[in-house]
Amino acid sequence: MVERLRKIGFAKLTSVEDALEKLFSNIKFLEGESIETPKALNRIISDDIKSQINVPGFDKSAMDGYAVFAEDTFGASTSNPKYVKKVGKIEIGEDSDLELKKGEAIRISTGAMIPNGADAVVKIEDTDIDENDKISIFNPVAPGKNVAKEGEDIQKGNVILEKGTELKAEHIALLCSQGIDKIEVRKKPNISVFATGDELVEIGNPLGKSQIYNSNTPMIANLVRTYGGEVVLETTLKDDKSIIIQNLNEALKNSDIVLFTGGTSVGTQDYLPEVVNDHAEILTHGVAMRPGEPILMAHKNDKLIFCLPGTPVAAYVGFIKFAGPALRKMMDAKNTDPRKELIAEMDKDIPVSRMGYLHYLRVQLERKEEDKIIASSVRLKGSGIITSLTKSDGIVEISKEQEGIKAGEKVIVKILPS
Repeated sequence: MVERLRKIGFAKLTSVEDALEKLFSNIKFLEGESIETPKALNRIISDDIKSQINVPGFDKSAMDGYAVFAEDTFGASTSNPKYVKKVGKIEIGEDSDLELKKGEAIRISTGAMIPNGADAVVKIEDTDIDENDKISIFNPVAPGKNVAKEGEDIQKGNVILEKGTELKAEHIALLCSQGIDKIEVRKKPNISVFATGDELVEIGNPLGKSQIYNSNTPMIANLVRTYGGEVVLETTLKDDKSIIIQNLNEALKNSDIVLFTGGTSVGTQDYLPEVVNDHAEILTHGVAMRPGEPILMAHKNDKLIFCLPGTPVAAYVGFIKFAGPALRKMMDAKNTDPRKELIAEMDKDIPVSRMGYLHYLRVQLERKEEDKIIASSVRLKGSGIITSLTKSDGIVEISKEQEGIKAGEKVIVKILPS
């Protein structure tokens, strides 16, 4: 099979949609683990989480003012104020056994517990008080006004976070407000990252005339971290079949995903397709996408293997389209593609050289007006040009049915992951 590929190239390419479907159907969720809630940033919860308490846990004041019987304020105005007597004060966090009677008011702070008998709060700016604690009320309030009722935000027993949610700072605040000190999250997948190629030199070493520095391993390793994985190995391999076999087998023992860059096409030194075919089951080799056509995906037991192209942009695109989402799927994330999207307007015509492929157009964004964002092409071709990524804000996908994009056409821009 491999020798045939070398002779004729990819006779048949798999669509991106079919490749993703086949990939996702061979993914098994990772086990869960219990961790401390404050340390759970960016982790994926493995089960629905229900509230343990009502929030707020008591009726509380939403304003600085006076707790009153609403009825005592009816008809109040600046020319005809209503009068009540101040009989006490309640600060936030203070337990109080004060009980309000008709014709009375209690000074109350925002967040303080509403005293028994009160059913509303008059804002401090709608009142005046004299030296004898006689309060003038200039605006009426209805029952419940300026009162946050017990359970108004969250009711005990309700689902507050669904499984698959990626925890951000606000989610952690919510959990801590419930007194939840530990939660169940999916384990992070362990990832081994390899770059292959005799031409690669590690940074810090001198370059030979025909050599290049290895940028793929640090790029892919950091994308793994961005998508929530745990990098357990980063290394560079020579184009030597026995070395590749040894490292693949070792990595499969300790990793949930093994990622290679380079050596996945049809050149005489591209050993990865042959090695992977001998040691795992290939799901897809060759996808109708540009850049990234030579990508190979395979699995062995519950482990996944990705062989991304060696050119940096193609490797990057292959990761964000397949390897990154697969990594997140292993954690049962609700959102397997974490990239943000926005709508922009294309600044000029962008034709594609060949239909039938999903093309990835790198674009810069510029806000022209408050509600108008312009997308400018950085590059459609040139999968080895790293600056086409560093100069871009996002990627526009041009579907296989499109001949290109017209100037002024609205497009969806997927922002580069960060």
